[in-house]
Amino acid sequence: MNGYRVVKYLLVGIALVVGLGLFGALAIHLYGAHRLADVSRRYEREVGPLSVRAFVRPKVAVEENAVTWQRPGVLAAVFFPGDQALVGSLSARPFSDWSRDDASSLEAVLARNGPAIELLEHARGMRASNWEIAYDQGTTAKIPNLLAAVNAAKMLAARGRLALGRGDRETAIVTAETLGALARSHEAEPSTIVLLIGLAIERLQLGLVHELTASAITSRDDLDRLDASLCDEDLSGAVRHTIRGDAAAIVHDVGSESESMLTSLHTALHRRIRRVLANVVAAVALEAHRAAEKNVGGPVIAPLPDTSTDEEGGGWWNRLANVYAPNVASVSARATATASARDLARLAIALRRAASVDGRYPATLPTIAGVPTDDPLTGGPRGYVVRADGSAELRSMTTVEIIRSISPGLQLPLDALYRFTLPAPRRGSVT
Repeated sequence: MNGYRVVKYLLVGIALVVGLGLFGALAIHLYGAHRLADVSRRYEREVGPLSVRAFVRPKVAVEENAVTWQRPGVLAAVFFPGDQALVGSLSARPFSDWSRDDASSLEAVLARNGPAIELLEHARGMRASNWEIAYDQGTTAKIPNLLAAVNAAKMLAARGRLALGRGDRETAIVTAETLGALARSHEAEPSTIVLLIGLAIERLQLGLVHELTASAITSRDDLDRLDASLCDEDLSGAVRHTIRGDAAAIVHDVGSESESMLTSLHTALHRRIRRVLANVVAAVALEAHRAAEKNVGGPVIAPLPDTSTDEEGGGWWNRLANVYAPNVASVSARATATASARDLARLAIALRRAASVDGRYPATLPTIAGVPTDDPLTGGPRGYVVRADGSAELRSMTTVEIIRSISPGLQLPLDALYRFTLPAPRRGSVT
């Protein structure tokens, strides 16, 4: 009898625990659903629609789509062991720093990648693009091969530096135009990761444009082509658009019980508990996206903090809540830093043009449509001085520490993007 009572009480206790657990799970689920609905309404009222269909890009005719050539171009690139490290290094270093072996090794890479380069060059004059990402599928949408695009871009940048070092202006400028088109097509997509790849490619292009603009052999017609090759995407607007697209994908994933979201939470909790917390996590992330809009596009006046250690030591809830939380500070800073470098390139080109007409650089920086008076990266004036020998220096007043904190893996040195030294002109020497 005593054994019977023990079993009876044990079963009753288990039933109570299970019942309380189910009741608690239901309560959490209902609370999460209510909170997500409330946050969604606030988001749509203050920011914009949360329908993933709103981010599906318009179709572009095959013959007008730069991606028609870029997609097979980046996928056609062939790299043997060691090639990726080689092109990565040479894409960030001026030709004057190369060894003879560097040049000969790169020539072998370029020779085997002639077909890929030809495909990519075909798109250099094309402005319309669409990578045909199915944004209406939320975060499960298949994205392009971004690593292939980066490797192809590094190969192109190294090729342009090699061409310029050997006096082949035409190949160097065609390469800059090709890189500009590749960056532009990625920056136009409302996906944070695709935008970041576009920014990385644009920085590679700007490094090459910097060398060409600072070269004494660059002609006035060359300068016009370089100016036209530069990207024109509003990068702050692009960041906001990608944040909104990511927010819409969150709501879509929860509504469809997307396996992508459930898989993302796998390391934190059991599958059933993940389902219970999905609405709560989505609401927290959506609120973070809404708040993040206010901080996009501002200057970066101090090095960004390293958030990787905070995330590692923040416990299971911090990791869970950050599944969809955007690191907007980092994305916004990279966009702002890229816009700063682009503006400097446009100003440097304008200064070279003015000097080709007047035989000297102007005393103050010219006004250019689309280029703000202040540097977007610092929020203050740029540095500009005409030297006694007739050369000029144009630079951002940012610091190495800030640039390294924005892009820790950036191989391009500060001088390659944020400081231009322009050669002393001679009247009529640039034609």
